[in-house]
Amino acid sequence: MWPPRLRSVALRIMSLNRREAVSALGASLLSTASLSALRPLPGSREKTARRESKSFLEAVRQGDLARVRRMLAKDQSLASCSDDAGRSAFVLAHLAGHVEVAAALRATGIELDLVESILAEDWERFDALATAHPERVNDLHPIGGTPVYAAALFGSLDFWRLRLAGCDHEAAPVGGTGFTPPRGAMNSPRISWARIAATDLLGNGGDINAAQRDGDSVLHGAVRRKSGLLVRLAVRKGADLAALDAEKRSAEQLAREIGWPAGAKLLQNHSQLPKDNRASRLVLDANHEPVDWPDLSDVPQALQSQVTGSSHGRIAKVRELVGKDERLVFSFSSDDELAIEASAHTGNRPLIRFHLDHGAPLSLPTAVSLGATDTIVHWLESDPGLANERGAHDFPVMWYSLLGGGGPEIAELLVNYGLSVDQQSMGITTLHWCARRNDRDFASWLIEQGADIEAVGFKWDRNGQTPLQVAQTAKRDEMVKLLKDAGAKG
Repeated sequence: MWPPRLRSVALRIMSLNRREAVSALGASLLSTASLSALRPLPGSREKTARRESKSFLEAVRQGDLARVRRMLAKDQSLASCSDDAGRSAFVLAHLAGHVEVAAALRATGIELDLVESILAEDWERFDALATAHPERVNDLHPIGGTPVYAAALFGSLDFWRLRLAGCDHEAAPVGGTGFTPPRGAMNSPRISWARIAATDLLGNGGDINAAQRDGDSVLHGAVRRKSGLLVRLAVRKGADLAALDAEKRSAEQLAREIGWPAGAKLLQNHSQLPKDNRASRLVLDANHEPVDWPDLSDVPQALQSQVTGSSHGRIAKVRELVGKDERLVFSFSSDDELAIEASAHTGNRPLIRFHLDHGAPLSLPTAVSLGATDTIVHWLESDPGLANERGAHDFPVMWYSLLGGGGPEIAELLVNYGLSVDQQSMGITTLHWCARRNDRDFASWLIEQGADIEAVGFKWDRNGQTPLQVAQTAKRDEMVKLLKDAGAKG
């Protein structure tokens, strides 16, 4: 049976003379052969597309921005391709730490899912998706874990937004990496991102010793990164140094096995490393009497979080809520913050006193914020180890001398008890706060005390800032001059 095209040609040829017939038949055969050569074989188009996608994703992983742009210019649909695990090009760019490549992909107008909106820091999109589908905020994503896990890999500065949306910062759903977000942070493409995420998560109720896949703890993860900074952070947060992985290795043994003797020595001498001390947190009230804790088991978490949230500065709302139930003074937020601690780290003394009048505990950080010298002395005399006390959100004691308005006088008292003026969280020191708040007198005193003017902090910028850069960003011209006169570079 002839193909339809040739059959129609044959009928036409029958009406032609010999020469015309030969010519017509030859042209027809040539045309048919050409068409056959140009027509893709079955499945070849899909194979070509897969090959192009694979090549494109490799360029994304390598951070080859020029190649990514060239390929997108030729075929913009590549921006929406994914690997075999379902991870999009946008996700892969972030996993590799290539922010500029991710930006080029975003510029094509790709539609972001919940996790991708976190990576893009598109909080309007995130809120819309989380509000529309609240039941999905803890779902497993192809990135290897939940949305919080993704934020941990990226070193997000906005974990509070995820907590407000109901995201669980301890979840490790079946089918993912088997790591909780704090452990996932250890796999972040940048050490600074890991530091940001782990400090935030562990400073807001995260469990440093939560079970992980194959027993590969947060501390084991820090060792695998061969990062002294991350090891110190894990130890400071109370990591179990005796914990064993699936091969029965402690973190110290793992350090030796992977050829990191400096890490093994660091862990061998762990007793010399600072560890968080929150011993004063929940013990005594303003009269140095034991706190009488009420039973709040019947109080919804949402209401407790509302009280704690309002305690950052809305005194009228706090009075209204507590007026209905005095037990609410003892409310804890979902990120492990007591109501009075919210007032302390914002330096709201009227609210601090309100909570104290209702029996709330007076910890060392709160006493520093309040300028309560007698309580400061009481705590530091009774337990010198409280020099390493941490308030809510991992705020070190020295910060409160600025945040509460105590000034150099309170800071000097703390220094006399052995506290360093360079106490930090995420690298941010009290001098950074001075630069941000334009407190030149306090900054001058800190500089006189030998404060590190080149310390790099990551609380407000994922790329890191010195105190001078903080002042420049905030356009604090006189503070900029003060820091430059002190020798700050930039």
